[in-house]
Amino acid sequence: MFNQIKNLDGGEIYLISSLLMFMVFFLIVGIYLIKLNKKHIEIMSEMPFQDNQPKEYEED
Repeated sequence: MFNQIKNLDGGEIYLISSLLMFMVFFLIVGIYLIKLNKKHIEIMSEMPFQDNQPKEYEED
């Protein structure tokens, strides 16, 4: 397995480009999460716990 990694013969551009794409993606997601409105996060985190079910689905 390590022989395949050592003998890339020009394939290192694919390794570098995939690492850069990975880093850019998570950097963008991180910036998005930091700039996200905190009130929106609070509202979305409480959504599953709100009692908005129709009466026909409630248990008696």
